[in-house]
Amino acid sequence: MKKRLNRKGRVLSVLLAAAVLLLAVGLLMPYQDEKPETDARTASLSELTVSAAPLAKFEGSAFRQSIVQKERQDREAARKAAVAKQNTADAKERAIYLTFDDGPSSQVNRLLDLLDQYQMKATFFMLGPNVQQYPDSLVRMKNSGHALALHGITHEAGKIYSGPEAPAKEMAQDRDIVEKVSGVRTNIARVPYGSIPYLTEEMRDELAKEDLRMWDWHVDSRDWELKDKRYVTHTIESIQHMTEAGVAPVILLHDKPATIDHLPELLAFIKKQGYKTKVLTNDMAPVTFQCEGRCYAIK
Repeated sequence: MKKRLNRKGRVLSVLLAAAVLLLAVGLLMPYQDEKPETDARTASLSELTVSAAPLAKFEGSAFRQSIVQKERQDREAARKAAVAKQNTADAKERAIYLTFDDGPSSQVNRLLDLLDQYQMKATFFMLGPNVQQYPDSLVRMKNSGHALALHGITHEAGKIYSGPEAPAKEMAQDRDIVEKVSGVRTNIARVPYGSIPYLTEEMRDELAKEDLRMWDWHVDSRDWELKDKRYVTHTIESIQHMTEAGVAPVILLHDKPATIDHLPELLAFIKKQGYKTKVLTNDMAPVTFQCEGRCYAIK
C-alpha cells in the first residue's frame, strides 16, 4: 500500500514539474517573439519610406489619370461659367479688350501716347528681357491704368514648350521681373503663338498650379502678318462680327512699329462706335483655346 502511494507521488511530482516548465516557457515566449516581429515591422516601414515605386505606380495609374481628368473637367466648367457671366456684363457696356504682345519696345511711349490721346486702356503681355530694358514704361502703364501681363522670357517655341513645366517656369520668372520693376504681381499670362497647338494639357496643369491665367483672344488682328493698314480693316470687321454675336472681343495686337503707325484709325473707329476699352484682371476667368485633340508636344 505504501509502495503504491510512493509511485503515485512520483507521478504527481513529474506532472507538477512539467506544468511548471510549460508555464515558464509560455511566459518567456512573448519576449522571444517580440524582437523579431518588431524588426520585421521596422524593416517594412523602412522600405515604404525610401521607395518611390508605389507613388510612381499611382501617378501613372488609370485611377490617377481619371482624377486628373476630372480636375481638368471641373476647372474648365468653372472657367466657362465665369467667362459667360463676365461676357454678359461686358456686352451691356459694349466692352472690348485691346491687348498688345511682345513689348515693351522702343516704340512703347508712342503707343502709350496714342492710348492717352484716345482715352483708352489696354493690357500689355510683356517679355521679361524687354521689361528689364524699358522699366520706366511699366511705371507709366501702371500709373495710366493699363494692365501688366506676362508673355514669358524667350519667345522661342523650342524653349518655352520644351517640357511640361517649361511654360510655367518662364511665366513665373517673367512675373518676378514685372513685380520687381513695377510692384505689381500679375497672374495674367499669354504664351507666344497662342495656346494651340503646343500648350499640352500637362503644361496647362503646371500653369494652373502657379495660379497663372492663360489668355488667348477672340480677334486676331493679323498685324504680325499684314504689317500695314489692312490689319485695321480686318480688325474692324471682326469686332463688328463679334459684338453682333454678343461677345465682348479680346483683340490680339503687337507692340510693333507697323501696328502703331496705323493704330489711330482703329482707335478712332472704337471711339466713334461707343465701345468701352477695359483691361484684363487677375480675378477674371480667361478666354482660352481648348485642346480638343489639337494639342501635342513640340518636336
